[in-house]
Amino acid sequence: MRAPIARSPGPRLPARWRPSGVAIALAVALAVTPAVPALVTASDTTTYTVRSQDTLWSIAERLRPSTDVSVQQMMLALYEHNPHAFDGALERLRAGATLTLPPADRLQQHVADAARARVQAAEPLPAEQGAHRVRSDETLWSIATRLRPDEDMPVRQMAQALYEHNPNAFDGSIDRLRAGSVLRVPPELARGAATIADAASRPPPATPDSPDAQALERAAPGASDPREPETTEADDAADADPSPARGFTFGAARPEPDEEPDAADAPATAWDVRLDDLLLEAGILAASDRPVDTTQYARGLLRAGRPLGDRWELRLGVRADLQAQQGGDFPERTRARADYDENYLRYRGENARLTVGTQRILWGRVDEIPPTDRLSTKDLTRFGLDPYAERRRANPAIRAEWFQGPWHADLVFLPLFRPAELPDRDSLWHPVDRTRGRLLGLPADPALAPVVQQARLEDDVSGDGGGGIRLGRSGRGADLAVTVQRARHSQPYYRFDEPSRQALAAGTTPDDPALEAVHPRTWVVGGDTAFTTGAWTWRAEAAWLSDVPVTRRADLRQTTVEGVDWVVGVEGFPGDGDFRMTTQLAGQHLLSAGDVLDARESYFATGEFEAPFSAHSWRARLRYSLGLNRRDIYLNPELAWIANEPMELYLGLHWLDGAEGTVGGFYQDNRMLVLGWRGQF
Repeated sequence: MRAPIARSPGPRLPARWRPSGVAIALAVALAVTPAVPALVTASDTTTYTVRSQDTLWSIAERLRPSTDVSVQQMMLALYEHNPHAFDGALERLRAGATLTLPPADRLQQHVADAARARVQAAEPLPAEQGAHRVRSDETLWSIATRLRPDEDMPVRQMAQALYEHNPNAFDGSIDRLRAGSVLRVPPELARGAATIADAASRPPPATPDSPDAQALERAAPGASDPREPETTEADDAADADPSPARGFTFGAARPEPDEEPDAADAPATAWDVRLDDLLLEAGILAASDRPVDTTQYARGLLRAGRPLGDRWELRLGVRADLQAQQGGDFPERTRARADYDENYLRYRGENARLTVGTQRILWGRVDEIPPTDRLSTKDLTRFGLDPYAERRRANPAIRAEWFQGPWHADLVFLPLFRPAELPDRDSLWHPVDRTRGRLLGLPADPALAPVVQQARLEDDVSGDGGGGIRLGRSGRGADLAVTVQRARHSQPYYRFDEPSRQALAAGTTPDDPALEAVHPRTWVVGGDTAFTTGAWTWRAEAAWLSDVPVTRRADLRQTTVEGVDWVVGVEGFPGDGDFRMTTQLAGQHLLSAGDVLDARESYFATGEFEAPFSAHSWRARLRYSLGLNRRDIYLNPELAWIANEPMELYLGLHWLDGAEGTVGGFYQDNRMLVLGWRGQF
C-alpha cells in the first residue's frame, strides 16, 4: 500500500455471485488501514509513519524544524535520507513507510531556489505513459470509468483489461486492487485513452454502469458510498481556496503554512479491522420426499491487517459458521464451527512478493470449476449454493511471486495438506447419505444401502499438500498462463476398506463396513487464456491430470486413471446495457478408464444472467448448471433488494434434478426456497 496520487471516491459493493458447476464421481465441484501518523522518538532519532492520505509536501511541512527550512528543502532531504520509502522517484512515496528525520546539517544542503526548481520539475506519472497510481479511496470501477478511451467502451471491459494487464497490482483477484499500485493501460487502448488530467475532470458515476461492479468494487481499499462521498481536510481546503495549489501535491491541496495538523485527528490504531462476508439465511424444503423441513445458515469473517514498516504486511482472519436443520427423516442437527481464514505475513519487494501463512490460492481464469485450480481447499459444506470464490478455504502455504514487465511467476508449496471442508455427517449436504444408504456419484443400489448406512467413515489427511508453479504473460492481445502442479485432490473420494470390499465382491455382507476417504496425488499440467473482442471477454482453460480416482465395476477396487478437464466461456453485456450474461461449456473426461462405475465423460453448460432494475434498487439473477450428456440440473433464480449496498436482502430458489448417479439426482430432494441477508462492515 502506498501514498495516494489521485482521488476518486467509489462505492463499496459486495461480491457478485458466480455460476455453479457440477463434478463427477464422488467429488463435489464446487486492506489495510493506513499506519498511525505519529512521530516516534527513539534516542535522538525521530521517525514518521506515512498515512495513505499523506503527501510528501504535507509531511515536509509538518516535520521541518522552522520556516528557515523551506518545504521543498525538507522534501528533498527526506527523499535522499529515506530511499527505501519511495518507489524510485520523488513522487512515489509509499504509504506505511517509516521516514527517519535527516540530520540538521542535511536539511539545507540544497539551495532553496534549486530545491524549489527540482520539486516543481518532478511530476506524478505522466499521462502520456498511460499509467495511474491507485489511491486508497479509489476502486477499479471508478478508475476504469475514467481511463477508458471513450464513453462507448463498457466500463466492465476496461476494468477487465486493466486487471489482466496488471496482475501485480492485485492480490490474486479482480476485487483485491492494491492501493499504491500502478495501473498501466494496455498498449492497444493507451493510444486513445484519456489522459489522467482529462480523466480526473470526469465525475465518478453515482451508481455502477453494470451489475458486475459488485465484484470489481468488493474489498476496494477505502471505497465509500457514492451517496456520501468521503471528504477530508484537504478537500475542505481545496474548496476554500480556488487558486491552484502551489508546490508538490498529489490529489490534495497543500496545507497553508499557518495550518498545523491536529494530532487528535490521527487514528488511534494502525489496524484495519472489518467484518466481512456476513450472511444470514433461512430455507424451507419443497420436495415431497425432503430429508428435512427447514434449514438455517449463518456465516461471518473477522479480518484485521496492518503494515509492518514499508515492505511488510500482517493479516489475521477468523471465520465462524452455523448450520442447522430440523424435521424430516434426517436427524435434527445444529453445528457451530470456528475456523481460521487468511493469516499471513507478506513481504513486498520491488519485483517480488513472499507470503507465508494460511491463504486462499485461486489459480485459473474461468468463473466455475477451473481445471487448473488444484491447490485450493474446497468448501463443500453447502454443496454449490455459494459462489465459487466463497467455496474455498484458506490453507497453510508458502507463496513466492515475481513480476517482470508483462510476466508473472507464481510458486506455491503446501507444507500441510488440508482436505475439503465437509458438512456434518448427518447433514442433508453430505456426500454419504447414511440415512438412505446412498453414495454421491453412484446409482442407488438396494444391496449396498444397508452397508452404507452402517459404514464408518475414515479419512487420511496426513502429509503435505504438494505444490506448483504458474507462469503468466499479459498483453499482445491476449493473456496466457501455463502451470505444472503436483497436488492432492482436496475433495474426498470414498471407497470401501479392503475387508469390506472383499466381502462385497464375494456377495456377503461385511461385518464391520468402513468407507475410506482418499485424496490421491496427481500431476497437473495445464494452461489458460483470455482475450477481449468488443464488449465480450472470452476465456479458455484446460488441464491434464495423471491420477483421477475411479472404482472398477467388477470388484469395486479403487484405482486411478488419467483425465482431461476443459472449460471455454464468454462474458459480456449484450447491447452494452446493464444486462450481463456469462456462458461456459465444460467437459470432464477419463482416459482409457475401462469398465468403471464412474462417469467416463461429462459435459456441462454453466452460466449466469443478471440484470439490475428500478434505478439499481433491485437485481434479478439466474445461475444455472445443465448436464448435456445426462440429465443433471441446477437452477438458482434470485431476486434481491440492493438499494442499501453493501447490504442486500434476497429471495431465492435452489432447484436440483437429475438422473441416477448425477449430482442433481442425488440432491433433488433438497430443493429449497431461501430468504437471506448479505452484508459487510
